Parts: sequence; C-alpha cells; structure tokens
Amino acid sequence: PLFRSERRWCVLKFGTFMYFRGKQDFVRAGWMEKKGGGTGTLSRRNWKKRFFVLRDDRKLSYYEKDEEAAKPLGVINIAEAKDILDHGTKKANSFGIEVVGRVYHIIAESDEDCRAWVSVLKKMQQSSDVEVKLMKSESMNSRNAVGTLDISNIESCTPLESVSKPTAFTIITADRVFQFIADTMGDMNAWVTALQPTGLGDTVTGPSAVIENGWLIKESFSKKLRTKRYFVLNDQGLDYYKSTDTSVPPVGQILINSLCTVYLSEDATGKDASHSSFIVNSRRRFYKLTAKSHADAQRWVHSILDVIDCRPPIITPTEKLIDDIKDAKPKEIEAIYRINPILCYTSSQLKSSLLPLPYGNVQSQKAKTRGYGTLQEEALRIFNSLQDQESSGDPIPVIQGILQTCFDLPQLRNEVYCQLIKQTNTTQLDSIAVLRNWQVLACMCSSFLPARKFLRYLRFHLKRYQDSFPHTEMVKFSNFCTEAVKRTRQRDYPPSREEIIACLGRRELTAVVHCFGGGTCKISINSSTTAGEVVHKLSLGIGVMDSKNRFALFEQCGDLSKAIEDRAVIADVLAKFERYEAHGINEGGRRWRLFFKLFCFLDINVSADSLESGFMFEQAYNDVIQGRFPTAATQTLVRLAALRIQHDVGDYKSGAWIPNLETVYPVKKKVQKEEELDKGYTLKGTLRGLGKGTLRKLKNS
Repeated sequence: PLFRSERRWCVLKFGTFMYFRGKQDFVRAGWMEKKGGGTGTLSRRNWKKRFFVLRDDRKLSYYEKDEEAAKPLGVINIAEAKDILDHGTKKANSFGIEVVGRVYHIIAESDEDCRAWVSVLKKMQQSSDVEVKLMKSESMNSRNAVGTLDISNIESCTPLESVSKPTAFTIITADRVFQFIADTMGDMNAWVTALQPTGLGDTVTGPSAVIENGWLIKESFSKKLRTKRYFVLNDQGLDYYKSTDTSVPPVGQILINSLCTVYLSEDATGKDASHSSFIVNSRRRFYKLTAKSHADAQRWVHSILDVIDCRPPIITPTEKLIDDIKDAKPKEIEAIYRINPILCYTSSQLKSSLLPLPYGNVQSQKAKTRGYGTLQEEALRIFNSLQDQESSGDPIPVIQGILQTCFDLPQLRNEVYCQLIKQTNTTQLDSIAVLRNWQVLACMCSSFLPARKFLRYLRFHLKRYQDSFPHTEMVKFSNFCTEAVKRTRQRDYPPSREEIIACLGRRELTAVVHCFGGGTCKISINSSTTAGEVVHKLSLGIGVMDSKNRFALFEQCGDLSKAIEDRAVIADVLAKFERYEAHGINEGGRRWRLFFKLFCFLDINVSADSLESGFMFEQAYNDVIQGRFPTAATQTLVRLAALRIQHDVGDYKSGAWIPNLETVYPVKKKVQKEEELDKGYTLKGTLRGLGKGTLRKLKNS
C-alpha cells in the first residue's frame, strides 16, 4: 500500500509530541551488555547484548529482543540488591548490581548512559513508592520514541472529517503532514485541543513550570569571579536571577537541548564536602555551578538530566537523509544522493560533525589521560586526518591514531563510519585518495561495529557499491568489509601495526605459535579469530582432539606465562605484545610470544609414541628445570641434564661446550632453593583449595 498505518503510543510532554512503538510502562529501558553468570571451572562467562527494562515494581528484567511479547531471560530485584557499583569491571561504561550470592556485571552503550542507569537504580533503591511512580511518569523521554514533534513547529491541527475515518485528525508542519487515528471521538477532540499551536501540552502550569530552584554559586572563567545567583530550572533550561524575585527578567539563561550534558565535577566526589560543584555543558560554553552540599548537587544533576532526556532529539541533515534512504525506493535513493552533496566525497573540510554529538569533554579516564577535547573537536580532527592520509607517504600512523581515538571514545564510532561512507561515495574509481579511505574503512570494519542504525546504512553502502561497480579494485575492499562486519567482535585493544598492514592488503594476519622443544607453527588468523579457535585448529593438527588433557594458548616471555581465555581475540593479544615491546615490558629483554601447551594434566596414561606424550614430557621436563616441582637430589638432576644434552647434541667429546646450561639444568633456581632450605620457613594456616589467597601465601613463602 502507498500509505501504511501503524499503531503507536502517543505522549505529549513538556511541549513535545512523541510516539512510541508500545506503551511506556517502565522507568527506564535500553540495550546493554551483560556478563554470563557461570561459576564452574570450565564454564563460559561471555558478554551478551540484552534489552533491559526497569519497571516501577523495582525489578530489572532483561530480554533477548526489544519486543512487547518477549519473555524475560532473567529478573533482578533492585529492592533486594545489596549495592549498585559505579564500576562493575575494568571495561569502560561498566557498572555492577550486587545481590546475594552474585554480582551482575553490565556495560552500557556510552558513559552518559552508564551514569544515567546507575543514577536511576540508586534512586530506585532509596525512593518511596510515590517517588517511584513519579519516576515512571518522567521516563517517557524522546530518546525512546520512534518520532517526535515540537509543538512550536505545528502550524495547524484539525479533524480530518472523513466518513471512513471519523476519529482521524491531521497535524501540519512546515515540511510534512501527519495523520493520526484516535480510538474514540473524545480522544480525538482532546488531542486536537492539546496540539493546537497555542496549546501548552500536558503541563498544567505552563511550559515554564518550575522543576527545581535555589541558590547556586556561578563561576565566571573569563573574569575569574564567583557570584551567587538564584537559579530556576524549567523544561526549557536554567534561568538565573540576582534575587528570589522571578517576576523580573533573568540575568542570564542556559538553554538546554538533547545534546547538553551535566555531571558532578572532580572536586565534588566527597559526600562530606561543604560545597559540591557540577558542570553543565551547553552548546556554546560550559558552566560550573556550586551547591551547598553534595546531596543538593546530586539533586540538581538528576533534575537537569531529566530535562535533557525530555527534550526533542536534535537531528542533523546527514542523519535525516540516512532515514530517508532507508524508506526510499531505488530511483528515489539515487536522486537523494544526486541532490545532497553532503552524502558524497569532498575535498573540503567539515565545519561541523555529520551526526549530533553531546557537548563537553568526555569524562572517561582514558579520555582525560590522553588529553582529548570535545567530541565535536575530535570528530573534525579525525576528518582532517582522513584527508591528510589521502596523500601521505605512510598512512599507517594516521590510521593508528584514528583507530586509537575510536577505541578511547566509542561515541565517535558512528560519526567516523559516516565520514568514511561519505569519503568512499564517489564515481572516481581510479582515485588514490578514495582507495586510501576504503583502506581505513576496512580497518574500521575489522575493529569496531557501529550502532544498528548505522550498521544497516554501512551494509547498504557496501551492497550499492558492489552492484554499481563490479570487477573494480574498490569492490574488493567492499567485499572485504562485508565479510569483516559479519565476524567483528568487541575488542580490548586497538589494532596493531601488523594487523593494519594486513587489512590494507585485504589479507589475513600471520601469527607464530611456539611450543616446547623449539617447535613453531605459523597460522593464519583474521581480526576476530579467538584463542579457542586456534587451540582447536592446533589440537586437530596434532591429533589430540579426543584427549582428556586440556590444551591452551599462553602469553609467554621468559619464565612469565599466563593462560589466554578461549574467547580472547588473538589480534588483541598481538596488539598487547606490541605495546609491551614499545614500553620495554619484558623479562630480561626477551620477546613476548604465543605458546601452545597443556593447560592441565588430566590423563597421564597415553601412548609413549604419541605426540601428546612428547608434549607432556617436554612440559614436565621444563617445569622441573624452572623449579616448579619439588626436585630430587642434585645427582639426579645432573644425570637428567646429561641425558638431555646427549639427546640434543650427541655423545660427549673432549672440549665440548654448552653455551646455555640453564636450559638443561636449574643452576640459579637450585642454589636459591638450597639457600631457602638452610634458612627454613613456616607457612601457617589451612589450605582450602587453590584459591587466590592460597596461591599468594605459597608465592610469598
């Protein structure tokens, strides 16, 4: 059909008309990642993306899909939670919910989203039932809406007066006509009255209803002054006066939109502070305001966050065109590209970001330590870098900088993808500049995924290019990107130089795996290959798939060795090795390497002629040399070393020399053990399994 009608839940709030997919019967909802709760020795604890819904019964449910009929995978009772942890793990944007017998580890999509979830969960714990009901009414914000409309943009709202649709009415704006059908005539009349251009929405006291007011100290950075002002928060922003008389015009105003941010400043971290400050980032500048107490500052921050959430979202021309492309027909799509150069390659600099970005500096620890500016500044800096690398002799350092910024500032990933799609959208198929941008796009697709909306746009762009320009060099990169986004995983490190070089050549990365006896094996991996996949491949190659013993990959440098989790991405491990070498983190100048060996001995009854038996012998022999096992008499170790030398070098000859005796005999460790035995030591306490405390005692002893 030409016009399709869909059922929507409509809300008029703070002068904004919003329509949602379903009834907003929750306090907060959104997509986040949750860590599995496996507790067994070999159980998996993967991160899975789940849709979380917090309702006014103080229960947090999580689902596999964001559909109304979906059944919850689990429920967390916030009322019974012991604590809400600000930092759940070492990962960015994480928080935790501690309940009896478990801690739920969760990662939000952004730093702002994480703070908002922590804030609402803590308020849910401390608030009364009446306050929770109020929180539910405040939860209907524009960020969850399918569409929004500011009433100030409505030119007219009238009944349709159609016989077939008696409860229908139309809303006319400067650039579009909306048609809605109410359930009853009474509902239609109520909507028409409320949506008139002079209407005041669902606020009884008008759009300037006071949400919060009180005295605050405002700091002026230009004149270095601190002045006391009476602030009034309404649904449009913050007005401040010289006195409590608000009938006079305000001294100044801080307008609030959906991109504004607010947070407690660093000097307001202590709850016992006599004065606590918070920062409000607006479009043109930031404001530092100081309240009387930490509690007052928190109350102001939460109230301002509520106003920000209820403001209609700001949509940039690029974002609107992406939505238009999604709903357009093929012929209309080409017309959109033709008449909108903002979607196509340009050699000029950008004046603003392609997508709406929150105001102010990012508050994550990584962003602070690396000295990043605002997201808007970093977005323009990245676009300038893309243009610089187009003619650079060595673009790899520039690409490394772009990927590092996207790793540190996840909020920029959608923006960078849109920039790269723009800079690869051209018919100049023989341009080196465009080829360089395709190479950067290949690196991005192998490292990070954009949000769902922009991932759909990326896939459309790649498919369009493949259909329009087959058998070209650019299409080879398009095919590479298409395959990369299918398997890309969450990364713990930005790509290494070797990985970037592999992506530029559209090829796999080569990794060298070592084992005891000096053996090595070169394997081909991509940017998403996990340690578990490599172990499976190697185990299959040496014929130990049916073995009861468990093999694993290890990070090794000299005597240092650490098992790698099966879900860890090998490209991340290699990137970590590169950083270790750059900072000189090693043991005795030795290089870090991947090592394949037994994780644990579960079955020693194996054939003496098998490869598995050789692995077991070499590993046990190495553990004896490294002093990890209680050793026998010195004479026994000497004989073992002699047999090993005879096996490796041959029979003894006069004048024979062993350059590195420590490889066959524990020279230093044997002496150290004897000195410790002479001194003697006592280990007190009861050992209850190999827990962290037990291992620490053994190590210190």
